[in-house]
Amino acid sequence: MEGQIDNYCPKEEQKVTKRKISLSSCGVCGSEESKYRCPACFTHTCGLLCVKKHKDDSGCSGVRNKTAFVTLSHFDEMALLSDYRFLEDTGRFADGATRDDLIQAPRTTMKAKKLAAHARKMNITLRFLPVTFTKSKENSTFFLTK
Repeated sequence: MEGQIDNYCPKEEQKVTKRKISLSSCGVCGSEESKYRCPACFTHTCGLLCVKKHKDDSGCSGVRNKTAFVTLSHFDEMALLSDYRFLEDTGRFADGATRDDLIQAPRTTMKAKKLAAHARKMNITLRFLPVTFTKSKENSTFFLTK
């Protein structure tokens, strides 16, 4: 019994060979086992040459459709993360569209300049967040002059 315990090695148990994406053959050349799958049309390919040939022949962009319907049974953590990132990108795009590069508000308002000047007089180092930050927009700090 003790001899069996001494020969036990947990590292040997952890070694698991990863399997390739599919056991099917390449959808373009058909000669080799496929290693890759096109995110747009799910065509299996074996290498870069076949990927390029697939894109040229079929006119496929190779870009996954981010707005495609995902059934509830296939909805997993990666699909949720993809949706979340899609919404973030949409919000960022909408925010960028509302900004006009030609007409910009002054970087610092008179209120902020006065606040910084009074803080400097009191030997306080005061720093402001950039205007685009949410916390900067929510900042309600002010200085009452007496």
